Amino acid sequence: MGLRRRSREKTLQILYSVEFNKTLSFKEAVDIYYEYFNLSGKNCPDNGENEEFNFIQYLLGEVEKNLSEIEALIEDAAINWRIERIALIERNILRMSVAELIDKDNGVPFKATINEAIDIAKKFGSRDSSSFVNGIINKVADIIDVKNTKL
Repeated sequence: MGLRRRSREKTLQILYSVEFNKTLSFKEAVDIYYEYFNLSGKNCPDNGENEEFNFIQYLLGEVEKNLSEIEALIEDAAINWRIERIALIERNILRMSVAELIDKDNGVPFKATINEAIDIAKKFGSRDSSSFVNGIINKVADIIDVKNTKL
């Protein structure tokens, strides 16, 4: 598993914990996650974990900074679905993926974002999660017109 995939999976777990425990800030959730799993990404620049930690911080920062826009895009794409009706796993995969899509300067190709989201949905979600995530992300990509700019 690649560094970015691991980072996305950890980001999903952190987003889930914030969603589940609404009293946690993103920073507190990251600290708890790293402490619980005895990880030291913040302090290990030479072992590859620092790059992973930086990507996690990037994704969380983009979600936090753009949450209203992200959720509006998801609701526009998920016709007749309010954000709170979408299951926690799928909701947070979508948030993370849409955050990547709206940051046009991150250098992550659209296809990489969607493929990662689908694979993570297969791993963490229900049987139908990957199809749902695929459909919503494709619609969001159409709305913000990134399919042609990130190939």
